[in-house]
Order: sequence, then structure tokens, then C-alpha cells
Amino acid sequence: MTVQEIVDAYYEAWISGKGDFSRVPLAADFVFRGPVASFESAEGYRAMAAQAGPMVTRFTVRHQFVDGSRVCSIIDWEMSLPVPPMTSAEILEIEDGKIVRGELIYDAEPLRAAMAQNR
Repeated sequence: MTVQEIVDAYYEAWISGKGDFSRVPLAADFVFRGPVASFESAEGYRAMAAQAGPMVTRFTVRHQFVDGSRVCSIIDWEMSLPVPPMTSAEILEIEDGKIVRGELIYDAEPLRAAMAQNR
């Protein structure tokens, strides 16, 4: 798979896969950093995505910038939680046909507040 095909599979898991990352080539030691949660393994990330995916009601990749094995995507997304639509930037790094790192950047304060109310 090309870098673009790998990244497309990643976003398809959010767009129509409801967080099912079973077909996404994540490295076993995939590292993810985000404002709400971080992960040190593909297994942990897949478990989170399986829980969060069904709550995502809209997910659109607005634009992507590809620089070799690094892809930065601008994303618009909504959830079935009482939060406004969100825009984020995500950087994915691919090595040897697998995603090895991801970093998600957005203002997570409304999401944190909604999650605290639902506990």
C-alpha cells in the first residue's frame, strides 16, 4: 500500500467504519498523542476507536498535506455528545507500510466537559 492508501484506510475507519480499525495497518507499537487520550500500542488505540467510533456522526477530511511518509490532515467532525462541531489537525507517520505515530491537535475543552457530565 502507498502512504496515501494507508492514510485513506485510517480515515475510512472513522468515516464509515464506526471506529473499526481491524483493516488499518497500525504498527504494534503505534504511538498516539491527543488532547483527551494518548496510547502506546495499536491494541489500546483500536479499543478506544471501537468505543468512540459509534459516537462520531460526521467526519470529513477537508484537506491533506503529504510530505514523504508524513501526512497532515485537516478534519471536521461531530459527535453524538453535546459538543459543537470540531476542527482538528492530525499528523500521521508511516514506516514500512504501517502507521507508527499519530498526533491529534484540537481544542478539547468542550469534549472534556461533555465527557465529565456523562460520567
